[in-house]
Amino acid sequence: MTGPATDGGEAGIRPHPPSGARAAAHPRAAPRQLRLVVPRFGAGVSGGSELLMRRLAVTLQRRRWQVEVWTTTAGDEATWSPAFPPGDDVDGGVRVRRFAVAARRPPRLFHQVSRAMFRLPGTLRPETAWLVAQGPFAPGLVRALATGPDRPTLFTPYLYHPTIWGIPAAPHPRLLIPAAHDEAPLRLRAIGRAVAAVDGLWYGTEEERALLEAVHPVAARRPHAVGTVAIDPPTGVDAAGFRRDRGLGRYLLYAGRVTRGKGVDLLLEGYAVLRRRHPDLSLVLIGDPDRLAAPPEGVLSLGWLGDEEHWSALAGAEAVVVPSSLESLSLVTLEAWASGRPCLLNRDSPVLAGQAERSGGALLFRDPEELVTAALRLLADPEEAARRGDAGRRYVALNYRWNAVVRRLEGLLATAAGAVPGARGQEAVDDGAEGADGRRVGRAADREPDPR
Repeated sequence: MTGPATDGGEAGIRPHPPSGARAAAHPRAAPRQLRLVVPRFGAGVSGGSELLMRRLAVTLQRRRWQVEVWTTTAGDEATWSPAFPPGDDVDGGVRVRRFAVAARRPPRLFHQVSRAMFRLPGTLRPETAWLVAQGPFAPGLVRALATGPDRPTLFTPYLYHPTIWGIPAAPHPRLLIPAAHDEAPLRLRAIGRAVAAVDGLWYGTEEERALLEAVHPVAARRPHAVGTVAIDPPTGVDAAGFRRDRGLGRYLLYAGRVTRGKGVDLLLEGYAVLRRRHPDLSLVLIGDPDRLAAPPEGVLSLGWLGDEEHWSALAGAEAVVVPSSLESLSLVTLEAWASGRPCLLNRDSPVLAGQAERSGGALLFRDPEELVTAALRLLADPEEAARRGDAGRRYVALNYRWNAVVRRLEGLLATAAGAVPGARGQEAVDDGAEGADGRRVGRAADREPDPR
């Protein structure tokens, strides 16, 4: 097997030629067609990128786009264990093609290997081997992209096998929602090559765009748009009913995966202090099928909720807490504001800090002590909490509408389809070069993006 951004990841697979060459033999793909490629997809699958793609797919389908989602059988992000059968399916009215994951990932071993790899100098890192282990390794999906029908393809997020190997295998135009945040894997050379091979970039925020262009300057030479999602709060949300049914009084809410990388340890440490000051204050955790096995006193771990109860939980919270410093958008922040609730956001995330400044809908913190201070401030001043919630509601209503999102996508697709993929991007796919592990490969899989 060759490296990422070469020939699609499998022997015998050749990347699609530039759109200009294909157009000579075939008419350009019809407008309002789109293939979405995401590692996991389906009801009950947690994760911001997965939820974003699900909402986008359903919205476009309702607007009479011809949408297909290509994904894997994985349900669990830690191991990529299968949760769905391979083959064709329909989910929310959208056609879904699921491809088998060829290997599961052992989380503990992978974590140890990752720590060792990122301690090595960049030129000594076995990038290709690590990215295969990162997964979800789905060679059938890559083969299908290389041989399947011509249509625009949108990939997300940046880090996984279906994206890194799928981009050079797919026909043009190829778009990428990076969902990038400041972490060590973003600086891998393979990521730079993948960025160089796309025809357009679609960012969640300006902060994400600035980050990717700083880490991989080739991104600044690709067409881009900013704003990937809209927020549609439902009517008839029953905050009081949620509190009553769950036996709750005042509570803070966290929505997302219950993992160390999401800042949950910081949240629990801060809440323990708050609980001593406000014994009646609960902490509600939602959005992760893997609930806490032994929640601390006052913590209610509810797992995955249906849409109606999810929105009711948001609307009933004193504040919604986002403790992660690694965010590229944060859907739950926008949902909280759409529900009129204030947020407590991690100051170390440029994306969250930028959203807080633009909206006026949040207080910021950096550590458990600052979280306690910010939460006590809102608990003591319901009027301030209401003002910040209202400011957030106005910000979301003004900036996160589906009509604008769809117009951005249409404009980016038109620009990407009308532009030659570019010698820089194509050369990064086609030439021979040295591999990430120091060995020669047949194509430029492991070369830095063209610096021109």
